[in-house]
Amino acid sequence: MANPLSRSQPRRGPRVRYPNDDSDTDTDDLQDFTLNPRPSRAARRVQTYRESSDDDNDDISDSSSDETDSHSTSAHADVGPRRSTRSYVQVQKQSRPPKRRPAPTPSAKRQHSLKANRRRTNLPSKRNGSQMDAGGLFQTYKRQKPLPDNKGRTNVKCVNMSSASDNTRIPPWPQLPYHVLVSIMQYAAYPLYGPTSRAQPSINWLCETGLLCRSFHEACTAALLYSPPLYPSWRAHRLIGLLEQAHESLTTDYRKKIRFLDIEVKQLLVKKSGISLDRLISMTPLLQGLRLYSNYDDLTTVIWAQPAAKKFKWSYPTELLERLETDHLFMRSFEWNGRFPTTLDVLNMAVEAHSRPSFRRLRELTFLNLSLPEKAREENITTVGTSLAGVLASVPELQSLSFRNCGIVDEMTMPLLPPGLLHLELWNCPNLTSDALEAYLSRGGSSLRVLSLDGNQSMDLGFIANLQALCPRLQHLEVDMLYIDPTSFRDREPLYDELLPNGPPTWPTDLVSISIENMRQLPQEDAEEFLTSLVDSAAHLPQLRRLNIKAILKNASWRDRAKFRQRWLPKLENVFLNTEEPSNVASKFLIKAPTTSQRQSSRIANGHLKKISLGDSTDESDASTPATIQGRCDVVNLVISDQRPAETQYHENDFLDSEPSDDGEWRQGNSQQLATDYAW
Repeated sequence: MANPLSRSQPRRGPRVRYPNDDSDTDTDDLQDFTLNPRPSRAARRVQTYRESSDDDNDDISDSSSDETDSHSTSAHADVGPRRSTRSYVQVQKQSRPPKRRPAPTPSAKRQHSLKANRRRTNLPSKRNGSQMDAGGLFQTYKRQKPLPDNKGRTNVKCVNMSSASDNTRIPPWPQLPYHVLVSIMQYAAYPLYGPTSRAQPSINWLCETGLLCRSFHEACTAALLYSPPLYPSWRAHRLIGLLEQAHESLTTDYRKKIRFLDIEVKQLLVKKSGISLDRLISMTPLLQGLRLYSNYDDLTTVIWAQPAAKKFKWSYPTELLERLETDHLFMRSFEWNGRFPTTLDVLNMAVEAHSRPSFRRLRELTFLNLSLPEKAREENITTVGTSLAGVLASVPELQSLSFRNCGIVDEMTMPLLPPGLLHLELWNCPNLTSDALEAYLSRGGSSLRVLSLDGNQSMDLGFIANLQALCPRLQHLEVDMLYIDPTSFRDREPLYDELLPNGPPTWPTDLVSISIENMRQLPQEDAEEFLTSLVDSAAHLPQLRRLNIKAILKNASWRDRAKFRQRWLPKLENVFLNTEEPSNVASKFLIKAPTTSQRQSSRIANGHLKKISLGDSTDESDASTPATIQGRCDVVNLVISDQRPAETQYHENDFLDSEPSDDGEWRQGNSQQLATDYAW
């Protein structure tokens, strides 16, 4: 629609005045609107032509040139290295070919010079080289989507500025040390992938945060490339293309940022659209760890797809070992997967690899999917034990050892584990027993800091009766008795009769966290002895910060479970829970320091109240109060139920509508029609 400022145009039709216009000027135009509500054909033609042309904005830009310049620069300032954006192209499009126009006005010349300046700023230069690198890196991992406008970005900035002004104390984020910022970004963004290699929103968050300032750019780059996301294949190809660029054209050496590689074999190495493993490793001079995995490795999420996972065959290439030795790469972390292709082949490959210098400095070693058939030969069983012993004996600096989905872990292989470990993880090992674990802990458990036991179907908690003597330095104990067995329809049932056959547990004094979930085959008497041992050991657990117990009482009614829960949960919270409020740094600067007289009066009042409370207390309070109150745990959780364990627990909120009830809109006439449908 034409603007009142553009009266210098030659062919001007009567202005259209809408009824909701509140302006007080141009009364003649208002009379024209009331007398002639439908303008003539010429006026309509001129009006249609003027709406589709770009000359109407020339005179408007004279009065508001500063606003348009600031808006255009803010809209394209964050784009950086992009040569064009879709929103900019859409603004320049016209609905029909332009007609011949007179000589350009000064405002048109100003817009032309502004467009030329935009094209110049999009060209690479030494001054914005870092922005070019940032855009090239973050565009590698983030698909660019057209935005309707840039109002959302400016509104976010305004909200952040307004909220920041309300805070009394703001840390200088851009001035924090580099390593501190990297730790913050990793803590906020990791993990980058979920189950079955599903990308998390944290990847895009790192890409957007890295464009805020220079310090954030370096920290986000380090966090993103520490273990770069390579799934799906287009991300891996873009990363390789970025690493192949000449170092002279980049201000950051991205090759030296990569420390670990997680590669999904089927999508990235088996298919034709995949990548070259040798080519990728050759461009990572500081590589420390390698993990070759399959999306079917997680039994908790894709147990139904386990038969289909054995269709493709892929084995560890010998070129991998040669590349690591040629580039002088020393592995600190490595994972051997029994899917590629069999357990015997993987162990033979591991024996050969660990004899090379590239694997002599391993500190973290993981074995995955190492199992033998039920009717395996004695020769194969002996070969597996010999190979595993050779693999573990050739790693003198090993600190962390993990077995996941490994059926070979039993009484024969547990004595082969090396002593001096700091971290031991045993997940989904169906043949592992408590006696075999206790035999190893009596020999090599004195140095353990972390013990993680999840899904071991044949293992009870008999070893926990001597845990204080077996693992005196243990800090983290994590046990989960949720079982998964793909070969049996009774995959949730334990293969033992009693959970605590050797009596109540004993607890090491250095424990920081205790988490035991899905305790099965536990009578109520044994559960009381278990919790009593925790309360009695409270004085010897000064470092305990997290306590999580979930149990299923055996042969207990719902009344017994409710009474048990009401009796023990308050007792555990009274002994272990930290009831002090966290200190607020900002409030310390707002509250004025009390004077000397105020402090003296408060001490006198508090002392008087303490004397009154001590005088009123009787012996019955001493009987109800525990002997020792630890009071340092941030989390105290006790769950007593009889639910059948499953991967996903559904509750009442999962079956409720998030929308309001539709009872007010119910029609009696539709009751017969909607009898077979849901009410919502």
